Amino acid sequence: MQTNTTSIHARHHLRRLATLGLALAVGLGTQAAVAAQADRNEPVKVQADRKVTKYQEGTSVYTGSVVIDQGSLHATGDRATLYLEDGELVRAVLEGSPATFRERDDEGNWVEGEARQADYRTAEGTVLLTDEAWLKRSGDEIRSHRITYDLATEVVEAGEEGGESRVEMTLQPRNKQDGDSGE
Repeated sequence: MQTNTTSIHARHHLRRLATLGLALAVGLGTQAAVAAQADRNEPVKVQADRKVTKYQEGTSVYTGSVVIDQGSLHATGDRATLYLEDGELVRAVLEGSPATFRERDDEGNWVEGEARQADYRTAEGTVLLTDEAWLKRSGDEIRSHRITYDLATEVVEAGEEGGESRVEMTLQPRNKQDGDSGE
């Protein structure tokens, strides 16, 4: 039963951070970015070909066609590793070719992304997407080898020092409000 509870908490945190990181990375407000509130009360369903929990080390590893569902959240990867200290999640890593997620926010917008690795570190309050990272919401998207989001400071960094990788950002035009002639 401990493992199931651990999985629920880990998936909730990973999902929430990935969604928050996406919205901030594309320059949108955090209020719209938070995943649908109703999803948080839904059960987490994890499927994989194999699961190994090492209680002494505080790790649970899911491998082989990992699928995680909770409400509108649907995440996939080849491997998910959860790290625990004193029963608390301290890190969650989802890896794949690519690892993906898709979820509706409270406004009904699809938020989706992918990377070869999503590394969420709870103690640091950061999520790091690496290797072919891509995030999208409402048609806006950002691509980079590396995208980091700091929850405490709400700072998104994309790319790397020295310009070894480029950052690509696409912002979609927004329609003017009805009755706004622009004059």
